[in-house]
Amino acid sequence: MADPKKIQAIKTLKNMMMIYYLGAKNADANNRKIGWITSGGPVELLLAFDIIPIYPENHGAMVGASKMGGQLCGIAEGLGFSPDLCAYFRADVGQAESGISPIAGLPKPDLLVCSNNICKTVTKWYEIQARRYNAPMVMVDHPFMEGAIEPTAVQYVAQQLREMVPTLESITGTKLDEEKLFQVLLRSREAILTWEKCLDTLKTKPTPMSSIDSFFHMAPIVTLRGEQQTVDYYKELQVELEQRVAEGVAAVDGERHRLLFDNIPMWYATKHLYQKLAEYGAAVVTSTYTASWGMERDMTEGDPFEAMAENYLAPYINRGFEKRVDILEGLMNDFGCDGFIMHSARSCKAYSLGQYDLAAELTRRTGKQGVVIEGDIADERMYSEGQFNSRLEAYLEALDG
Repeated sequence: MADPKKIQAIKTLKNMMMIYYLGAKNADANNRKIGWITSGGPVELLLAFDIIPIYPENHGAMVGASKMGGQLCGIAEGLGFSPDLCAYFRADVGQAESGISPIAGLPKPDLLVCSNNICKTVTKWYEIQARRYNAPMVMVDHPFMEGAIEPTAVQYVAQQLREMVPTLESITGTKLDEEKLFQVLLRSREAILTWEKCLDTLKTKPTPMSSIDSFFHMAPIVTLRGEQQTVDYYKELQVELEQRVAEGVAAVDGERHRLLFDNIPMWYATKHLYQKLAEYGAAVVTSTYTASWGMERDMTEGDPFEAMAENYLAPYINRGFEKRVDILEGLMNDFGCDGFIMHSARSCKAYSLGQYDLAAELTRRTGKQGVVIEGDIADERMYSEGQFNSRLEAYLEALDG
């Protein structure tokens, strides 16, 4: 009998991601090219050229979930890389050096596309790996948006995206098909909107799915936004979630508290986080991480390069303090949260910097208390379960009054 708490669409997701990685491993046999790309990169352009996108950051998350982060990061540290650097980066260097990986490693790239809108470490990370694999690298520089997205910044990024095209044409031996790009953008738009509808079901009390589960269900919206299978998957997930809402299926029995989560999760401890919260009737119902794959502008209208540029300037992690607080406050209000958890991740400086100030300002604006927990995204050596439990339990007991 199926576990009523478990989202059944996860079976489709696992099969979909397995086929995706198998296709990447067999790219040469199928005359396909591999493009390594950062999570904030313009994947739609790669898909328009039939290039298979590979995300080392996604691999880093799998490494973390498999509790292999400490081992692989240690290998990178043995090569002279500091333990203060991003665990995803160290894990990538470790797997490239050793071949150790939860999925037997990543396929060799024919191209690396680096966008610095989600992280600045990726610039040196991709330079290092481009040298290792002797592959060309394209850099897309995104100015940090302190306030509103500036038209000059949109033009600046759009021009860089246009300049990518000749490189992609040279690597694939094909010209850009503008109609094909339009169809990719159309599917990307539909996938994003459907993903947002899935997340919107979590506004229901009790929530039909924990946002901790959504950390895993977000994989296709990151890797394969412009593929029809991604649209189909999120439609399947949406139907299941809406059915759970109609039947009153709760992700957490006796839900009493609804929380926001800020930052990338501790992949090796997501199950423990869910279980510890559930003990107190607390559910994570929204997060800045899963909400980051939205859309500021319809990419199928107007100049596609400008539309892509505007969307890729918009992620939460590329915005200034006031905008981040606005986003946090909006999520708290929209999802009926009565508290929040911020993960101060040792690896992710761009995400974690300023969180204590963000927490104080968010409490001032909403009157809701939060807690900052410390850990790492993939390196389990940087995490203390005892410290985590004591801090979280004290917070949850205070919520209970």
